[in-house]
Amino acid sequence: MDEGHSRIQQYPWLPPVLLVGSVGLELVTPKIVSGAALIAVAAMAAAISGTFRYTLLIVAVGIGLTSVSAIQSHHGYASATVQLLEIVIASALALAVRRMLDSQSAKFSVVRSTAEQLQRAVLPPLPRIAGPMAVACRYEAADAAARIGGDLYAVEETPFGLRLLIADVRGKGLGAVSAVSIIVGAFRERAESEPDLVGLAKRLDRAVVRSVEQYSDPFAVDAAEAFATALLVEIDRRGTTMRLLSCGHPAPYLVRDGEVRQLDTGQATPPLGMRDLAPGTGGTRSYDFPVGAALLCVTDGVTEARNAAGAFYDPRTELKPVPGGDPERLIGALFSSVGRWTKGGRDDDMAVLAVARYDADEPVPPGQATA
Repeated sequence: MDEGHSRIQQYPWLPPVLLVGSVGLELVTPKIVSGAALIAVAAMAAAISGTFRYTLLIVAVGIGLTSVSAIQSHHGYASATVQLLEIVIASALALAVRRMLDSQSAKFSVVRSTAEQLQRAVLPPLPRIAGPMAVACRYEAADAAARIGGDLYAVEETPFGLRLLIADVRGKGLGAVSAVSIIVGAFRERAESEPDLVGLAKRLDRAVVRSVEQYSDPFAVDAAEAFATALLVEIDRRGTTMRLLSCGHPAPYLVRDGEVRQLDTGQATPPLGMRDLAPGTGGTRSYDFPVGAALLCVTDGVTEARNAAGAFYDPRTELKPVPGGDPERLIGALFSSVGRWTKGGRDDDMAVLAVARYDADEPVPPGQATA
């Protein structure tokens, strides 16, 4: 219904055209033919495509035209009266529909605003500069109305360097918000105290398990299915070396000199909440962070985006890197590329976190990293 409503809103000229058509029909056809049906349709079209005042104007014009037609009618007083009564009823119905749509729109605006505030509370904007790195991020939920879902990211400056988290909670929509808050909160609490990423991953895993044990359905799914894939990144204080640890999450991409390369994270540990299934597996992988390069971390909303033929999106072949490795422009290019690939038909949340070595000689606009 919402999609059809949006399409009709693109044609505000339709009700006047229908009214003109009703007049033309009355003029060029025998007296037995009436244009009343077009007037009724015009009133309903105005209710769907315009404001209440616009609908009221169309209704008034329609009733006026019907009254003139009734006066000139050769069908008799009774027939003309019935015709006018039908138009009045249709007009009243159109005005009632417009009032209902206005009420629903107001309620939707409140819900949407609440969802946006909730998202900002759970995923507050990130700073543009963190440690030696320029930071950018962007999030789009599959549920466009809710504006929030199960993907998350976080950045913390710690004594061990800059630590990044990007994760994907099982489930999506508002039902995943509590799980997102649990993981983000645990990361912020433990990122500054755990000396390595393996220990940090264990802490996050324990937070997920504890939340399932102690709270009522925080993931909005069965306890056996409560988990989150995650990627942890640690960049040293000089910004020259990075360490990666994947907990069942898609590997990040290193973008440099026009090339997009997916980094090997080695043997992945199980997702958060499921480490007990394979304790002790996996570990970190280290890479140099070259000058002019950008690290692009994504959720599976990117890597599992499909085109019309059912093929998955691959940043290595489809993403055209931007000059200079600016992380914010790189994310913009990625979202545009995914949009072209799927033609707007995504059905999963999509979160992206990008970092690049900060050049102190270049001014950074004030603000935050959230697009």
